[in-house]
Amino acid sequence: MQIKQIHARWSFLATHKVFVGCSGGVDSVVLLFILKSFCPDLEVIHVNYSLRGKDSDHDEDFVRKLCISLKVPLHVKKVDTKAILASSGGNLQEVARTIRYTLFREKLSLHPGSIVALGQHADDQVETFFQHLARKSGVLGMSCMLSQYESVVRPLLSYSKHEILAFAKKYSLVWREDQSNQTNAYTRNRIRNSILPDLYVKIPSLKDSVLTLVDAFQETQRTHEQQALVVISRFIQGNIWAYVDFDILSEDICLEVIRNYGGDYNVYASLLKMRESQKGKWILCGQYKIYKETHGFCFVTASDSILKYTLKISYLEELPSVFSKEIIYLDATKIEGELVLRFWEQGDRISPIGMKGSKLVSDILTEAKVNTSDRDTCMVLVDDNSILWCVGHKIARKAIAKMTSEKIVQVEVIKTEV
Repeated sequence: MQIKQIHARWSFLATHKVFVGCSGGVDSVVLLFILKSFCPDLEVIHVNYSLRGKDSDHDEDFVRKLCISLKVPLHVKKVDTKAILASSGGNLQEVARTIRYTLFREKLSLHPGSIVALGQHADDQVETFFQHLARKSGVLGMSCMLSQYESVVRPLLSYSKHEILAFAKKYSLVWREDQSNQTNAYTRNRIRNSILPDLYVKIPSLKDSVLTLVDAFQETQRTHEQQALVVISRFIQGNIWAYVDFDILSEDICLEVIRNYGGDYNVYASLLKMRESQKGKWILCGQYKIYKETHGFCFVTASDSILKYTLKISYLEELPSVFSKEIIYLDATKIEGELVLRFWEQGDRISPIGMKGSKLVSDILTEAKVNTSDRDTCMVLVDDNSILWCVGHKIARKAIAKMTSEKIVQVEVIKTEV
């Protein structure tokens, strides 16, 4: 392990602002030392989880002094992790991970084009592999950690813990030992301290074999991601995932498509059930609603459902000779109160021209074969007492203008995307 090797592989980091996650342990200290040698715009992030009392504070003090000696800016976040666990529950390591990655995202968002560098190494990768194996993870899980993904890099991922320790000793680096790594209270620690040492004795080539498998899973995962993008490119206007695609794709490809929309395996399982249900069912997937339509699943974002409608009203002396569904003409003397445009609601009724009595707006939309995913944006025009127009579909007979009307109101609804 040599600085010039890492410099050659990660030279592009020199042109970015780089935030180094530093706990004070040997891995992150070595990473900081190496990056400081060729990255001019370097800053450090340290999270004090307050889990080990004075030891946690000593870690923070150590990192502060290290950054002062290296003349590197430091950002410290101190959190009461136990209090967060007590109020929200969850797994300690997952909560800690959420805390630090939330902080990473905050820093990245403040500095577009910046990068977070983390000190995970090859031994961490092997531990992650067995941890995910125990969870029955799919291809994505078994791909473990990537050396580079979006704005996160792991320059030491191809090096072993032994190599990192040897490097630290060679350059007389000082670091802090986290004694909690020695306890077997957590799954990862049990794998590291109890399971793997015994396996390495019995199977000396195990580490290399696992890393080879991880490389193979990562290559498979990249293929799945590429195939998923091809599938998504076939989504027609309205983001429809056609059943002819969904039904023949493997579970892994489907999961990748869903991941692109912020979903997980639970969403996929729900889609399988919904595939056999009646039209109109929907589920949440990240910031999307997925509706079951006639020919496929329709993905609708919040922004797709929120449209800006402008009510354009003008006055005429007589009716035009040509009419359209987009414009209606009302007798001003029969309008009660103010004209208001709103989204339709369950139970809304209208008394359309050409029929006796009234009809549910929902029935009108069904007869018009309006997709369930499009119904959220259907509008009605009302006065103080009744619905005058199911926009684009039916007009009420109550206030419709006639040739004999003395004051005619022209009403047009203009729709624009927000």
